[in-house]
Amino acid sequence: MSNRTRVMWNGTVRALPFKEQVEAAAIAGCSAIAVTPSDYNKWVGASLSTRDLLKIASDGGVKITHLDPFVRWTADWKPHLEGMDFPIDIVGFDEDDFFRMAEALEVDSFTAWSGFSANRYSLPEIEDAFGSVCVRAAKSGLRCDLEFIPVFGVSSLKMAWDILQQVKADNAGIVFDFWHYMRSGPNEELLRSIPGDKITAVQLCDATAEVPKGMSLAYDGLNHRLTPGDGDFPIAALVETLYQIGGLNNVGVEVFSPKYDKLSAEQVGEITRTVFEQFLP
Repeated sequence: MSNRTRVMWNGTVRALPFKEQVEAAAIAGCSAIAVTPSDYNKWVGASLSTRDLLKIASDGGVKITHLDPFVRWTADWKPHLEGMDFPIDIVGFDEDDFFRMAEALEVDSFTAWSGFSANRYSLPEIEDAFGSVCVRAAKSGLRCDLEFIPVFGVSSLKMAWDILQQVKADNAGIVFDFWHYMRSGPNEELLRSIPGDKITAVQLCDATAEVPKGMSLAYDGLNHRLTPGDGDFPIAALVETLYQIGGLNNVGVEVFSPKYDKLSAEQVGEITRTVFEQFLP
Protein backbone atom coordinates (compact mmCIF):
# COMPACT_ATOMS: atom_id res chain seq x y z
CA MET A 1 0.00 0.00 0.00
CA SER A 2 1.46 3.31 -1.05
CA ASN A 3 1.56 6.44 1.11
CA ARG A 4 -0.50 8.90 -0.91
CA THR A 5 1.02 12.03 0.66
CA ARG A 6 1.78 14.59 -2.03
CA VAL A 7 4.87 16.68 -1.43
CA MET A 8 5.98 19.98 -2.91
CA TRP A 9 9.66 19.29 -3.47
CA ASN A 10 11.95 22.28 -3.13
CA GLY A 11 13.52 22.26 -6.59
CA THR A 12 10.17 23.06 -8.17
CA VAL A 13 9.66 26.19 -6.04
CA ARG A 14 13.29 27.07 -5.31
CA ALA A 15 12.94 30.68 -6.53
CA LEU A 16 9.85 31.53 -4.48
CA PRO A 17 9.67 33.03 -0.97
CA PHE A 18 8.44 30.55 1.63
CA LYS A 19 4.89 31.87 1.83
CA GLU A 20 4.56 31.51 -1.93
CA GLN A 21 6.05 28.01 -1.80
CA VAL A 22 3.26 27.11 0.61
CA GLU A 23 0.69 28.73 -1.68
CA ALA A 24 1.98 26.70 -4.63
CA ALA A 25 1.83 23.52 -2.56
CA ALA A 26 -1.75 24.18 -1.51
CA ILE A 27 -2.87 24.94 -5.07
CA ALA A 28 -1.21 21.71 -6.24
CA GLY A 29 -3.06 19.69 -3.63
CA CYS A 30 0.06 18.90 -1.61
CA SER A 31 -0.30 18.40 2.13
CA ALA A 32 3.46 18.42 2.67
CA ILE A 33 6.41 20.57 1.70
CA ALA A 34 10.17 20.02 1.78
CA VAL A 35 12.62 22.78 2.66
CA THR A 36 16.39 23.07 2.41
CA PRO A 37 18.64 23.89 5.37
CA SER A 38 20.12 26.80 3.42
CA ASP A 39 16.68 28.29 2.76
CA TYR A 40 15.75 27.84 6.41
CA ASN A 41 18.84 29.76 7.50
CA LYS A 42 18.20 32.44 4.89
CA TRP A 43 14.61 32.94 5.99
CA VAL A 44 15.46 33.03 9.68
CA GLY A 45 18.25 35.49 8.92
CA ALA A 46 15.76 37.71 7.09
CA SER A 47 13.55 38.20 10.17
CA LEU A 48 11.26 35.15 9.92
CA SER A 49 11.39 32.99 13.03
CA THR A 50 11.01 29.21 13.07
CA ARG A 51 7.62 29.77 14.68
CA ASP A 52 6.68 32.09 11.79
CA LEU A 53 7.60 29.45 9.23
CA LEU A 54 5.61 26.74 10.99
CA LYS A 55 2.60 29.05 11.23
CA ILE A 56 2.79 30.07 7.57
CA ALA A 57 2.78 26.40 6.61
CA SER A 58 -0.04 25.53 9.01
CA ASP A 59 -2.17 28.48 7.92
CA GLY A 60 -1.72 27.33 4.33
CA GLY A 61 -2.87 23.80 5.13
CA VAL A 62 0.59 22.34 4.58
CA LYS A 63 3.12 20.68 6.89
CA ILE A 64 6.88 20.95 6.62
CA THR A 65 7.71 17.24 6.59
CA HIS A 66 11.14 16.96 5.02
CA LEU A 67 14.57 18.62 5.26
CA ASP A 68 16.70 18.21 2.14
CA PRO A 69 19.65 17.63 1.88
CA PHE A 70 22.15 16.35 4.43
CA VAL A 71 25.51 15.93 2.68
CA ARG A 72 28.18 16.18 5.35
CA TRP A 73 28.06 12.57 6.56
CA THR A 74 31.52 11.52 5.35
CA ALA A 75 34.90 13.13 5.99
CA ASP A 76 35.35 13.97 2.31
CA TRP A 77 31.92 15.40 1.55
CA LYS A 78 32.35 18.49 -0.64
CA PRO A 79 30.62 18.11 -4.02
CA HIS A 80 32.58 18.68 -7.20
CA LEU A 81 30.80 18.87 -10.54
CA GLU A 82 32.28 18.80 -14.03
CA GLY A 83 32.13 22.22 -15.60
CA MET A 84 30.26 23.80 -12.69
CA ASP A 85 31.08 25.51 -9.42
CA PHE A 86 29.00 23.91 -6.70
CA PRO A 87 27.82 26.36 -4.02
CA ILE A 88 29.25 24.63 -0.96
CA ASP A 89 27.45 26.99 1.41
CA ILE A 90 24.06 25.46 0.64
CA VAL A 91 25.09 21.96 1.76
CA GLY A 92 27.88 22.60 4.29
CA PHE A 93 25.88 22.06 7.48
CA ASP A 94 27.38 19.56 9.90
CA GLU A 95 25.43 16.77 11.56
CA ASP A 96 24.65 18.59 14.80
CA ASP A 97 23.46 21.73 13.03
CA PHE A 98 21.39 19.74 10.56
CA PHE A 99 19.63 17.74 13.25
CA ARG A 100 18.94 20.88 15.26
CA MET A 101 17.20 22.32 12.20
CA ALA A 102 15.23 19.12 11.69
CA GLU A 103 14.06 19.24 15.30
CA ALA A 104 13.15 22.94 15.12
CA LEU A 105 11.10 22.46 11.95
CA GLU A 106 9.43 19.33 13.36
CA VAL A 107 10.05 17.34 10.18
CA ASP A 108 9.45 13.62 9.84
CA SER A 109 12.28 12.83 7.45
CA PHE A 110 15.31 14.08 5.57
CA THR A 111 17.37 13.33 2.50
CA ALA A 112 20.99 12.22 2.62
CA TRP A 113 23.00 12.27 -0.58
CA SER A 114 26.69 11.84 -1.23
CA GLY A 115 28.83 14.76 -2.33
CA PHE A 116 31.95 12.62 -2.66
CA SER A 117 33.01 11.36 -6.06
CA ALA A 118 32.72 7.85 -7.43
CA ASN A 119 35.25 5.39 -6.00
CA ARG A 120 36.28 7.79 -3.21
CA TYR A 121 35.02 5.32 -0.60
CA SER A 122 34.52 1.58 -0.59
CA LEU A 123 30.97 0.28 -0.29
CA PRO A 124 31.55 -0.93 3.30
CA GLU A 125 32.84 2.54 4.25
CA ILE A 126 29.75 4.17 2.78
CA GLU A 127 27.51 1.66 4.53
CA ASP A 128 29.16 2.38 7.88
CA ALA A 129 28.79 6.14 7.43
CA PHE A 130 25.19 5.96 6.30
CA GLY A 131 24.37 3.48 9.04
CA SER A 132 25.65 5.94 11.63
CA VAL A 133 23.37 8.63 10.20
CA CYS A 134 20.41 6.27 10.45
CA VAL A 135 21.22 5.55 14.10
CA ARG A 136 21.34 9.27 14.86
CA ALA A 137 18.10 9.79 12.94
CA ALA A 138 16.33 6.99 14.80
CA LYS A 139 17.11 8.65 18.13
CA SER A 140 15.23 11.70 16.86
CA GLY A 141 12.37 9.69 15.38
CA LEU A 142 13.36 10.61 11.83
CA ARG A 143 13.34 8.66 8.59
CA CYS A 144 16.56 8.91 6.56
CA ASP A 145 16.07 8.80 2.79
CA LEU A 146 19.16 7.96 0.74
CA GLU A 147 19.20 9.69 -2.63
CA PHE A 148 21.27 8.24 -5.46
CA ILE A 149 22.62 10.81 -7.92
CA PRO A 150 24.56 9.71 -11.03
CA VAL A 151 27.19 12.48 -10.77
CA PHE A 152 28.20 11.56 -7.19
CA GLY A 153 29.45 8.60 -5.18
CA VAL A 154 26.12 6.88 -4.50
CA SER A 155 25.25 6.93 -8.15
CA SER A 156 22.53 4.39 -8.90
CA LEU A 157 19.43 2.68 -7.58
CA LYS A 158 21.38 -0.57 -7.34
CA MET A 159 24.05 1.03 -5.16
CA ALA A 160 21.47 2.69 -2.92
CA TRP A 161 19.60 -0.59 -2.51
CA ASP A 162 22.82 -2.50 -1.78
CA ILE A 163 23.59 0.03 0.97
CA LEU A 164 20.12 -0.25 2.51
CA GLN A 165 20.28 -4.05 2.51
CA GLN A 166 23.56 -4.00 4.42
CA VAL A 167 22.60 -1.23 6.84
CA LYS A 168 19.28 -2.89 7.72
CA ALA A 169 17.87 0.26 9.32
CA ASP A 170 14.11 0.30 9.79
CA ASN A 171 14.10 4.09 9.36
CA ALA A 172 16.01 4.10 6.06
CA GLY A 173 14.55 4.44 2.59
CA ILE A 174 15.37 5.54 -0.95
CA VAL A 175 14.50 8.74 -2.79
CA PHE A 176 13.40 7.73 -6.28
CA ASP A 177 14.01 10.75 -8.50
CA PHE A 178 13.00 10.05 -12.11
CA TRP A 179 15.91 12.01 -13.59
CA HIS A 180 18.45 10.24 -11.40
CA TYR A 181 16.97 6.85 -12.27
CA MET A 182 16.81 7.40 -16.01
CA ARG A 183 20.23 9.04 -16.27
CA SER A 184 21.97 6.35 -14.18
CA GLY A 185 20.62 3.46 -16.27
CA PRO A 186 17.04 2.29 -15.65
CA ASN A 187 16.59 -1.28 -14.46
CA GLU A 188 12.95 -2.33 -14.14
CA GLU A 189 13.81 -5.82 -12.89
CA LEU A 190 15.80 -4.32 -10.03
CA LEU A 191 13.09 -1.77 -9.25
CA ARG A 192 10.44 -4.47 -9.07
CA SER A 193 12.61 -6.49 -6.68
CA ILE A 194 12.75 -3.71 -4.08
CA PRO A 195 10.02 -3.73 -1.41
CA GLY A 196 7.78 -0.77 -2.09
CA ASP A 197 7.96 0.53 1.45
CA LYS A 198 11.67 1.12 0.93
CA ILE A 199 10.92 3.64 -1.80
CA THR A 200 10.10 6.36 0.70
CA ALA A 201 10.01 9.42 -1.56
CA VAL A 202 9.28 9.89 -5.26
CA GLN A 203 10.25 12.91 -7.37
CA LEU A 204 8.59 13.21 -10.76
CA CYS A 205 10.24 15.00 -13.66
CA ASP A 206 10.95 14.59 -17.35
CA ALA A 207 13.84 15.31 -19.70
CA THR A 208 15.11 14.68 -23.19
CA ALA A 209 16.10 11.11 -24.03
CA GLU A 210 19.76 12.08 -24.06
CA VAL A 211 21.71 14.87 -22.43
CA PRO A 212 21.88 17.66 -25.04
CA LYS A 213 25.16 17.91 -26.93
CA GLY A 214 27.64 20.18 -25.20
CA MET A 215 25.78 20.06 -21.88
CA SER A 216 27.21 18.32 -18.82
CA LEU A 217 25.20 15.69 -16.98
CA ALA A 218 25.18 17.86 -13.86
CA TYR A 219 23.90 20.92 -15.71
CA ASP A 220 21.19 18.86 -17.34
CA GLY A 221 19.98 17.70 -13.92
CA LEU A 222 20.06 21.10 -12.24
CA ASN A 223 18.79 23.30 -15.07
CA HIS A 224 17.27 21.33 -17.92
CA ARG A 225 14.52 19.21 -16.42
CA LEU A 226 11.06 19.28 -17.94
CA THR A 227 7.51 19.01 -16.68
CA PRO A 228 6.40 15.35 -16.62
CA GLY A 229 4.85 14.61 -20.00
CA ASP A 230 6.90 17.20 -21.88
CA GLY A 231 9.98 15.03 -22.44
CA ASP A 232 10.99 11.51 -23.38
CA PHE A 233 10.94 9.67 -20.04
CA PRO A 234 8.34 6.87 -19.66
CA ILE A 235 6.51 8.69 -16.87
CA ALA A 236 3.27 6.70 -16.92
CA ALA A 237 5.09 3.36 -17.03
CA LEU A 238 7.38 4.28 -14.13
CA VAL A 239 4.45 5.50 -12.05
CA GLU A 240 2.60 2.26 -12.77
CA THR A 241 5.60 0.15 -11.71
CA LEU A 242 5.97 2.10 -8.48
CA TYR A 243 2.24 1.78 -7.84
CA GLN A 244 2.32 -1.98 -8.39
CA ILE A 245 5.15 -2.52 -5.89
CA GLY A 246 3.68 -0.11 -3.32
CA GLY A 247 6.46 2.39 -3.88
CA LEU A 248 4.42 5.44 -4.83
CA ASN A 249 5.18 7.16 -1.53
CA ASN A 250 5.50 10.86 -0.68
CA VAL A 251 5.17 11.84 -4.31
CA GLY A 252 5.81 15.25 -5.80
CA VAL A 253 7.28 17.06 -8.77
CA GLU A 254 10.97 18.03 -8.71
CA VAL A 255 11.79 20.18 -11.74
CA PHE A 256 15.00 22.19 -11.57
CA SER A 257 14.60 24.69 -14.37
CA PRO A 258 15.21 28.40 -15.00
CA LYS A 259 11.78 28.41 -16.65
CA TYR A 260 10.14 27.31 -13.40
CA ASP A 261 12.17 29.92 -11.54
CA LYS A 262 10.22 32.61 -13.42
CA LEU A 263 6.78 31.22 -12.62
CA SER A 264 4.39 32.51 -9.98
CA ALA A 265 3.17 30.38 -7.10
CA GLU A 266 -0.18 30.00 -8.83
CA GLN A 267 1.44 28.86 -12.07
CA VAL A 268 3.68 26.30 -10.35
CA GLY A 269 0.77 25.03 -8.29
CA GLU A 270 -1.49 24.59 -11.31
CA ILE A 271 1.21 22.83 -13.33
CA THR A 272 1.91 20.46 -10.45
CA ARG A 273 -1.78 19.75 -9.91
CA THR A 274 -2.16 18.94 -13.61
CA VAL A 275 0.76 16.51 -13.44
CA PHE A 276 -0.84 14.75 -10.48
CA GLU A 277 -4.17 14.51 -12.30
CA GLN A 278 -2.52 13.21 -15.45
CA PHE A 279 -0.18 10.60 -14.00
CA LEU A 280 -1.11 9.56 -10.47
CA PRO A 281 -3.68 6.84 -9.80
